[in-house]
Parts: sequence; C-alpha cells; structure tokens
Amino acid sequence: MRSPADSTGRLRLWLERVAQLAGLALIAWLLADSLRTPPRGVEVLGPDALPAALRRWSTSAPAERVHLRVDGAVAPAHREWLAALAAAGTGVSWEDDVASPLAVALDPAPDPDGGSRVRVAARSGTVVVLEDELGVLDSATASAAGARFVTRTPLAGVRARGGGLGGESFLRDSVSFGRILLAGRVGWESNMVAAALEERGWEVDVRLALSPKGDIVQGTTPSRLDPSRYSAVVLLDTTALIEPAELLDYVRDGGGLVMTARAAESPGLARLRPGRPGRGVEGVEPFDTTLAEPRRALALTALVTATDAVPLELRDDLVATAARRVGRGRVVMTGYVDTWRWRMAGGDDAPEAHRDWWADLVAAVARVEYHPRPLPRPADEAPFADLVELLGEPTPAPPTGQPAAEPPYGWILAALSLLLLAPWLSRRLRGAP
Repeated sequence: MRSPADSTGRLRLWLERVAQLAGLALIAWLLADSLRTPPRGVEVLGPDALPAALRRWSTSAPAERVHLRVDGAVAPAHREWLAALAAAGTGVSWEDDVASPLAVALDPAPDPDGGSRVRVAARSGTVVVLEDELGVLDSATASAAGARFVTRTPLAGVRARGGGLGGESFLRDSVSFGRILLAGRVGWESNMVAAALEERGWEVDVRLALSPKGDIVQGTTPSRLDPSRYSAVVLLDTTALIEPAELLDYVRDGGGLVMTARAAESPGLARLRPGRPGRGVEGVEPFDTTLAEPRRALALTALVTATDAVPLELRDDLVATAARRVGRGRVVMTGYVDTWRWRMAGGDDAPEAHRDWWADLVAAVARVEYHPRPLPRPADEAPFADLVELLGEPTPAPPTGQPAAEPPYGWILAALSLLLLAPWLSRRLRGAP
C-alpha cells in the first residue's frame, strides 16, 4: 500500500512534467506567432499621402486593405504600384471624392496651314484649362460633348486640367494632304471660295460651268475622282460638273465632300446630303458689319437634317450646317448663300474670317494621310479611365475598424518564466539534480 509521501512525490513529478510541457507549448506558440503576419486593418488615404505610403510599404507590409480617395491627380507610376499591390493580394479600392472623369487627345489639324486640335472629354460644366510646356493656352467650360480647342500653331504636347484631374497628350502623327476639287458655276462665290482655300495653302483644281459652249477648268482633270488625289470636293451649286454616281463612290471610298444647300437640290445627291434644303431666310442689305456674328447678315437656307446627321452650327433654332458619315467618308452641308458678300463687305478682318470658316468646313471632312512620329514619353491621356482599368470601378470606403488586439506578451512571458522555473524549484526542494 502506497504511503502519502509516495503519492505526493508522484503528484509533484506529474506537475513538473505538465509545467515543462506547457512551457514548451508556449514557446512553440510564441515562435509560430512571430512568423505569422499580424492583422493590419484598413488604411484610407488621399493622393497627397500616397507617395509616402508607397515608400513606407516598400520597407514594411501594407494594410490588409488600401482605399484611395481620389480628389486630385494620381501619377501613372503610383497607379501601377497600386495594381501590383492588388495582384500581390492586398485589397485595393478607390473612390472619386471630388475628381471628375477627364480625357484629352491632341491631333494635327487637317489643314495645310498647320495647327492642332485638342479634344477633352469631361463632365458638363467642368472648367477645363489647357496648357503647354510654356503655360496656360486657353480655358473653356465643357458642354455635354466635352471641350474642343483649335490652335493655328502646331503643338508637340498639351495638358488639360479640370475637375481635380489632369491628362497629358502628345502629338502622335504628322499629316500630308491631297488636292481640293472645287466645282460649280462661274461667279463671285466660286471665285472667292477658291481664293480662300488657296490662301490657306490648299492646292485647288477648279471645274466651273460657263456656258453651253464651254467650261472653265483649272488644274488637271483625271479620269477618276480618287481619294488618294483629292482630300475633299467642294460643290457650290447644281451645275457642278461631276456625276453624282462618281461622287458617291468617291465619298464611300473615304473622300470628303462639302456641299451648299443650293448644290444639294440636285436629286442625284440625295443619298449623300446630310439634310434637305428647308425654309429660306433673307440676308441683310447692305451687309451689316456691326453684328457680333457676321454670318447672320448672309441669306440662309435652313437644313432639315437626316436622322443620322449631326448639326454643326445653328442660327437660333435653325440648322445652318450639318454633317454625316457616308461609307468611309464624311459630308458637310451648309445653308449659307453667297458667302462672298461676307468676304467683300464684312470689314477689315472679313477676308481672314471667311478664309478660316471655309478652311474649317474642309478640315471637317478632308481625307489626309497620317504618319506616326516618336513620343517623348508615354502619354497619360485618360487618368480616370486608367484607374478604372487597373483597380476596377470606384466604390465607397470600407469600414476601417480596428486591427485585432495583440496578445498580452508581458503576461505570457511571466507565465512562461513561471512554468520553466517551477519544475526547477520543485526538483531542488525534493533534492533531485
């Protein structure tokens, strides 16, 4: 029969082993805890804090989830960095706190006189500021169709700012041009339009009806109307010496056509015209040079536009100019009558304004050849769209919450010390080595 001393000794021995095993288990747990990634919560920040955060994350682990409030520009490199974080397993989301979607594109103007066209997509009402490397060029308030800028000098690159974001675009192409074919009847209008286009830098071939016995031809007369030769055709009236079927093939193959409402009265052009001639409005006699818009002094044949036509200019509630696409080409139709009166009687700046207006009509349809040119660096034309592509659609900020509380390492160390010291003290007290 076991004595009480034996039972006490066995119990003490059992407790020593339990303490040792518990200490070893606690050491193993601490080792495993040191190797695991601790909970890191959600980090919400704005663009200004992003560069510093990215540098910090380069030396330490980022939060389990990163949420960016976009109220200003985010550099392309930072967007790519955020996308890399997302690919590595960090949750990345963003929201457009104040920023407005914006995109910008710079193209050479299809005009022998040179120049550039800048188109900016932005929310209606956004004030868009256009800059080049030397400073601010212009500003405009975006409409439902965005904002459009035209410069008479070529630009190598531009930056558009609006709604908290900024986009950058570079000139990607240079352009080369064909000739212009002008057709109509001999008169003031054909003479002044041809002069305006030649002054602009276009090489103009002319076919004008003079009488039943003969016509006036300036330049060569190829057997076929070819878009590779002619960038655009200008028709001034129904006596134009071009067959409608030939003109239709030319436009469908990519050629450009500018026609007046007078020329559109020809039945053969019904499949080309953006609209049919409608109500007539008489001009002002004599020509009124005090009008803010000189073309209001011209007679107008309002256009009744086709369903697929796009109005380009309005006079009050009447369509004065419209455009449509036919095949691979484009057609512009204007209802203004005898625009030569504007050039001749519109004041000192009238010749230039008349020339610019006709050049813009031709530029809207002209077929040109584009030649790629090297870019100084990658453009950042659509920063908002790039964010959506890399990080997904904007979403509200997730609840930040608090990271999980850390274990009480002080108490754990004290318990471990006790578990390791208790067996040693117990052995010493019972005389064991």
